[in-house]
Amino acid sequence: MIMNTEEYFCKAKEVFFAMLRQVERDTVDGRAIHEIEENLWKKSLELGREILASHVEMQAAKTPVPDSVQHEGRTVQRLDDQRNRTYHSVFGNITFSRDVYALRETQRHEVVPLDAKLGMPEGDISYLLQRWCNARSVNGSYAQVRKSITEIFGFAPSVSALEDMACRAGRHADEYFRNQQPIDPGTEDEIIVVTSDCKGVPMRKADAPHGAKNYKPDTASPGDRVNTDTRKRLKKGEKRGQKRMACVGGAYSVGRFERVADDLLDEIVRKENEKNRPTIENKRLRAVLTKEVDGKTINSKDVVFDWLAEEVLQRDPHSEKTIVAIMDGETRLRDLQKSKISRAVGILDIWHVTEYLWKLAHCFHAESSQEAEQFVETYLRKILQGKLNRAIGGIRQMATKRKLTEKKKATVKHLLNYFVRRAGEMRYDEYLASGYPIGSGVVEGACKHLVKDRMELTGMRWRIAGAQTILSLRAIYLNDDWETFNRSRIEAEQARLHPYKTSQPDLLVNAL
Repeated sequence: MIMNTEEYFCKAKEVFFAMLRQVERDTVDGRAIHEIEENLWKKSLELGREILASHVEMQAAKTPVPDSVQHEGRTVQRLDDQRNRTYHSVFGNITFSRDVYALRETQRHEVVPLDAKLGMPEGDISYLLQRWCNARSVNGSYAQVRKSITEIFGFAPSVSALEDMACRAGRHADEYFRNQQPIDPGTEDEIIVVTSDCKGVPMRKADAPHGAKNYKPDTASPGDRVNTDTRKRLKKGEKRGQKRMACVGGAYSVGRFERVADDLLDEIVRKENEKNRPTIENKRLRAVLTKEVDGKTINSKDVVFDWLAEEVLQRDPHSEKTIVAIMDGETRLRDLQKSKISRAVGILDIWHVTEYLWKLAHCFHAESSQEAEQFVETYLRKILQGKLNRAIGGIRQMATKRKLTEKKKATVKHLLNYFVRRAGEMRYDEYLASGYPIGSGVVEGACKHLVKDRMELTGMRWRIAGAQTILSLRAIYLNDDWETFNRSRIEAEQARLHPYKTSQPDLLVNAL
């Protein structure tokens, strides 16, 4: 007998009317609105589960079940007995039976028409629940995610299941970055900025950098962290763990913003005029760890700069815009910029310069003193005015006249020599007159927000694969590409799992 649509949803209707009757009773009993709200939420989950189960039942009845089908040039037979499958939805678990096709009883199920028709995922957890869990996993530990999901739904995947679904999503991240929709060049502002920095990720012993010492073995089960509170107390001089550097890259565009030295001093020293900055457009971030693939080392910095070079090419295909590369003084980063984005104007991050000036100031004056503040402001003004050589000469002369300790003399010499080596990237008077940005606040903030705020939660110790998963997903999330990424991942997984959905649509046609 052919059932109509309403007959499939009888149980759901019963639950719905039971909800209304319960609200009537709660109203008569004078229950507070928050109590009624909580009961409604629980019943809504039950209602959603019944509706979803009815939908599956209706689709199963309308899916053809021929004795055999063609798949990849072979004939596969429908097995005698149906196979059960559990689907973990946001409303709760649904278990259903469906016909499967295979070459023989004990071999892999080659074709499962109902799974394809429903768009079932690779595992048992729904795409919606995966998306919500993964969105929380990029911001907090798996244990915290499980706790928060349980509080909302009354159930949650296990910690190992949360980690597994994040890893499966993370495997699609590299492909997503390679095939990501380019930024429309027409939406870019006058200046395209690329920037890069590195931030350490605390690693478990197996994936700590070579030569790491004083690193205690991890005995925890697979997961993203080890509770350091259970470990032996460290001796003096021992380190809790070793970090592996993640390379963070950022690209964005911004309008010209002409300024003079005093404008920058107001912003850097007195924290004023920040509101006058032009708006940043089309910001994208990426974070990569160095890893081994098939015995070959894939260096994180090479990957990031290849990506940055591609971003520049896509954003400015006709080389019409100004490219600015703002970084600290790490030689390897600057060398990669010169080789892969050679037409960029290299600028030493002014915040990095300011940090060095504070170190110099503390060689002559006490920390937190007005004299130290005045020192930084005086010499920062000279550097911003294009008087770098005069600033270096003045500090050297001061060091000669003052009776500094040998250690402080060596520090002054080292810091000033650094400025001498980077003089070509410190022409700040020219940069300001041209309206260029000179600070890498975008990537500095990204290092803290993208890497530190998630990867250095209390007790965290990572393996490379797990760390890269979270770094990639977190970058996508912070780039506001989360919805696009999830659609792309689902489409790719569905094409892999159910290729016959498009190659043999008759398998899924309503035959009733």
